[in-house]
Amino acid sequence: MKYRKEDLLRLHEELYRTLAEVVRVCEVCNIPYFIQGGSAIGALYNKGIVPWDDDIDVGMTRDNYERFLREAPAHLSSEYFLEWFGTEANTPFYFAKVKRNNTLFVEEIWRNMDIHHGIFVDIFPYDRIPNSSLLERLHRFECKFWINCFMGKEIWLWRHCGKCEIDEPLPKSWIGCAAIRAVVSVMSRKAIYKQMNRVLGRYNGCNTERVNIARMPKDQIARADIENTVEMEFGGMMVKAPRNIEVYLRHHYPNLRPVLPEEEQVNHAPYRLSFDTTKERL
Repeated sequence: MKYRKEDLLRLHEELYRTLAEVVRVCEVCNIPYFIQGGSAIGALYNKGIVPWDDDIDVGMTRDNYERFLREAPAHLSSEYFLEWFGTEANTPFYFAKVKRNNTLFVEEIWRNMDIHHGIFVDIFPYDRIPNSSLLERLHRFECKFWINCFMGKEIWLWRHCGKCEIDEPLPKSWIGCAAIRAVVSVMSRKAIYKQMNRVLGRYNGCNTERVNIARMPKDQIARADIENTVEMEFGGMMVKAPRNIEVYLRHHYPNLRPVLPEEEQVNHAPYRLSFDTTKERL
């Protein structure tokens, strides 16, 4: 679907409301966080969500992310649900989402899955990555493999070695699909999840210079810049952001600029959107 202007503006309001709850819980629990990705671009240029964007991304170092998973449920308002493998065993996501109850943001790729489909803010774990470029590439390759195994245990997304459960199969070679199929055939999802996180966190005990969402090569931030965050305005509230935010963003987005041409204004318009499902049941 495409957004009507009024729906996108209303979605922004809901996203700010959810982010405010995430920030409140982080402050109550003294859990450091930072906005990242497209949300960091919005903070830099717009003091809020980029006008055509439709999500908010929050990052945390692995130790703080694990604390959030443990401690947030006791403090989150009843209006929200913390989705991760520990609360929703069939989630396709290796990261967490804070979702607003009684809303819908049904993404096309996941529309047939029996999961909580509420409007959400993403919570990404950042892990240390090796300083060596070769080790970094090898680590990322292994991380991607185990993340694909975690998803593939629940939903098959590719053309080969199984029945694809989405309309447009994701690109992957027959050999890659066969390797994933071999793992999901012999390991439980819980075992895959544990192995995936062991691989993601392999370098967390090392004195490395950068952290990363391990499967995303460009999303790297200097450790010093998330250990010394700054406050920035975002949607009428003050949030934590990486120090030297423009340096981080220009690594991630080499063509970073305040305004993109319309053809580059990409978002994630959902298969179905609802701001209050309780009214739909009346």
